[in-house]
Amino acid sequence: MADLDEWISAEFQNLAEVLYDYDHKLALEMVPLSEWDKLTDKSKVFRVVDTNRNVIVMYFSSLASPTDILARIWSMDQNKNNVVANLDARNAAEQALQMKKNLDEMEEKKEFAMFVAKNEKSRWTHDGRVRDEHFRDKGPVRRHIT
Repeated sequence: MADLDEWISAEFQNLAEVLYDYDHKLALEMVPLSEWDKLTDKSKVFRVVDTNRNVIVMYFSSLASPTDILARIWSMDQNKNNVVANLDARNAAEQALQMKKNLDEMEEKKEFAMFVAKNEKSRWTHDGRVRDEHFRDKGPVRRHIT
């Protein structure tokens, strides 16, 4: 990391090392202060540079996720990358995350149904609301301070 006098997070240090391991020609740099006036997006103060050709590959913000940055670098590399396989993997990942979300929601509904089925009281509370045996909403829980 060239010309970097400021503190940098461990995540970005790790990203710089992974970039170098991936391709020795890639370097993670902070944009020099003298070039900040030329930036169109002032929040993008980091860049990845191809040191072999002296070309800036991409700019990114310090708030960007190192995982997303690395994924973009890999997806841009046509020599080492299969775009169709990446799209398939991304779609599969999205489906897996959605399925997990759906399973969690179904589990919550199942737990609630089991709670209701086992309930022997004529009134009960759920999510801060009082319900009766016919599932009618009787209003918020009122706590009396004695």
